[in-house]
This record gives sequence, C-alpha cells and structure tokens, in this order.
Amino acid sequence: MGKNRVIKIIGGIIAGMAAHKILEKYTNRKESLNHLRSEVGNYRDNLSEFINEFNWNDSDKQKIKEEASKDIIIELKKPHFKDVKFPGKEPEILIEEILKEIFG
Repeated sequence: MGKNRVIKIIGGIIAGMAAHKILEKYTNRKESLNHLRSEVGNYRDNLSEFINEFNWNDSDKQKIKEEASKDIIIELKKPHFKDVKFPGKEPEILIEEILKEIFG
C-alpha cells in the first residue's frame, strides 16, 4: 500500500478516535463509557500498525492532520452525535493531542 493511501487511512483512524473521545467525554449515556473507551483503544491499536509502516516527515504529518480534520466533520454528522454537545474547538484539540501522542 502506498504512503498516500496510508495517510488517508491514518487520517480516518485519528478522526474516529477523536470522535469517540468526544463521545466519551460528553456523552449523556454513562452506560456507554466502557464501550467508548474500548473503541478508543481499538483505534489506537490500528493506528500503531500504520504509523510504524513508514518514516513520516513534517509534510506527511501535515497531510495526516488535514485528512483527520476533514474526516472528523463527516464523523460528527453521524446519528450518534445528535444529542452530544461539545465545544466547537474540541475536535481540532483532540486531533492535535493524538498527533503529538503518536509522533512524539
């Protein structure tokens, strides 16, 4: 698989991870917390498989960030986000945190 394809995949995984972190933090359904935490862990595991596949320069990291920012907009339009209220900057903050976590 080519690097550009992997960048798109990583962006999607980061977006999903950030979205689930938002749900975990702001959900009204406390009974869902264990499942949401499990999903975040699954995203992290999937992410590590792709991160170790290539060496990543600053340009690549920027492309991943852009892809994640684009994908999270789509993710947050899904039905299970209808009743979740969160600060508007939260998605981008979480994407930045995840990027720092995986790239150091």
